[in-house]
Amino acid sequence: MKRSPLAVLLCIVFIDLIGFGMIIPILPLYAERFQANEWQIGFLLASFSLMQFIASPILGWLSDRYGRRPVLLCSLLGSGIGYLLMASASSLLLLFAARIIAGISGASVGTASAYIADITPPEDRSKRIGLIGAAFGVGFVLGPAIGGILSHFSIIAPFWFAALLSLINAITVVLVLPEPGRHIAREKRSLADIFQQAGSWRLAIITAVYFIAIAGFAMVTVIYPQVSNRRYALNQSQISYIFVMMGFIGAIIQGGGIGRLSKRFGDANLAVSGFALMTLSMLIMPLAHSVPLFLLFSATLAIGNSLSQPTLNALASKCASASMQGRVLGAVQSAGSLGRVFGPIIAGFLLAGDHPRPVFQYGNTPFLVGGIIIAMAFALAMSLRGSNGLADEVRNSQQKASGLR
Repeated sequence: MKRSPLAVLLCIVFIDLIGFGMIIPILPLYAERFQANEWQIGFLLASFSLMQFIASPILGWLSDRYGRRPVLLCSLLGSGIGYLLMASASSLLLLFAARIIAGISGASVGTASAYIADITPPEDRSKRIGLIGAAFGVGFVLGPAIGGILSHFSIIAPFWFAALLSLINAITVVLVLPEPGRHIAREKRSLADIFQQAGSWRLAIITAVYFIAIAGFAMVTVIYPQVSNRRYALNQSQISYIFVMMGFIGAIIQGGGIGRLSKRFGDANLAVSGFALMTLSMLIMPLAHSVPLFLLFSATLAIGNSLSQPTLNALASKCASASMQGRVLGAVQSAGSLGRVFGPIIAGFLLAGDHPRPVFQYGNTPFLVGGIIIAMAFALAMSLRGSNGLADEVRNSQQKASGLR
């Protein structure tokens, strides 16, 4: 029986994100075992994304030139090696090295997005790219939950299990995932050429918005373990369940609702609405003096993020010709990775100096600064609203480019 490439791909992303989701709530507290302080933990979390920023455009071009399958396979094998090294790390330096290896290999989501763009017409890309977000969300539901359970047996058990999942994924790619039909990129274009052919200023704005939004969101999410532990005395398992809740919300919105919402309201309008909700959630987070309020504001933050991320990726995908999906989405993902570099580093420094005062709780400063950063993304994304002519503009520019060849 012929298997659906989309179903197989989503299964691969889902399993990969279970492994990734298991690590996120545990890693900051795991690093503290090596006497890491707040700013060192911020750099540790950022090192993964810095490597993604450097590697994503290269891997995007490689996937355009040589195929999606080999890039996915190398990515998954590299991730498995990174998890094994994390489990066996004996010092903070070795833990950094493991995160760097995992970051270089961590291109599965970007390559998967390009794969989906290869097999999906433009009008359905918001829905199908949203399915990746749903797989991401479900992975974050099960990942932290599994990680929380495994951490009861050993703090390194989640790393070993994540390595096993990466190996299973790599075997799945080899055995059952076909290479998608697409236009092969015969030449290596510069980033400027890619933006020029893809609609120039609109893609530049989408990329800038994605960078800003990811930086602001990363500032908040990376401090959840420390803030939850210090402010509310939550343990590792309880902290993992917060990520479970946020992932569950993301899975519901991106798995079922985003396609219908996109067709009714448009990708740009959904992105703007998501940023508005994220900004509000972060700015009022200092008012969360109890766990129920903290969970409520976290839920609205997850809703906003689930509305904005897949729609921005869909807008970027619609800016690209068939032969440039990997490079365009790789460039956008690279911008997101750069945001994940700056976000944790800034959060680490803010958190290190964020001492409780009579009316000011630990962790409030990163939330407030993150809200201001997301507000900047909101303001910039407003220029994309009402741009129903985007697809026509991109189609015309591509037709002109074809006529010159």
